[in-house]
Amino acid sequence: MTDTIKFKLTNGDVFGIYRQTLERYPNSFLARLIANETNSSFHSRDADNSFVIDEDSMIFSSILTYYRCGILTIMHDDLRQAIIDKYMLPQVHSASSSSSIKNLSSNDEPMYVHISFEHASSTSAQTKPHPSQIPALHGCPFILTHTSSYRSKDPIEIANYLICHGYTMEQMDVNTRSILMKRIN
Repeated sequence: MTDTIKFKLTNGDVFGIYRQTLERYPNSFLARLIANETNSSFHSRDADNSFVIDEDSMIFSSILTYYRCGILTIMHDDLRQAIIDKYMLPQVHSASSSSSIKNLSSNDEPMYVHISFEHASSTSAQTKPHPSQIPALHGCPFILTHTSSYRSKDPIEIANYLICHGYTMEQMDVNTRSILMKRIN
C-alpha cells in the first residue's frame, strides 16, 4: 500500500500525492517537509493531519505536477524561478520556456512528456512540454492546431510515435488516456 500525503492550502483546498512521488526529489522543500513530519516545529498540520501550506491553488497544483512529470507549468519566467527557488526544485524543462526552445539539441530532449486530450470533450491531443520543446516530435506527421494540440489525434497515437523515437511509456490513465512518457537514456 502506498502512503498518501495530504496538503491543505490556507484557502481550504486539499491536495494529495504519493509519498514515493515526493521522494523523487529528496532535497526539495516538500520532500524535506514530510521527512521531518514528526518534528512539529518544522511544519503545521490541521485536524485531519494534512500539512498546511500557504500557497495559491494553481501554483501548488503545478508544483505537484512537477513532482509527477518533471514539468513546471507556470508560464511567467520570474514566477517560475521564484517557485523553483522557494520549493527547492531542481531545474528541468518548463511547459513554456521560450528561451530553451531556441537552443534545444538531442541532448536537451525532455526526460518526461505528458500527453493528454486538450480538454475533456476534445478529440485533439496536447503535450507538455510544448511540442516545439520535444525534438522527437519535430517533423512528425501530425497536424498542430493554433492551440498547439495535435488535431484529431488520440494521446495513444502520439505515445506510439514517441515510442518509435526514444521514449517509453511510464504511466497511463486508461479512463482519460493521459500518458506519461519517459525518454530512454
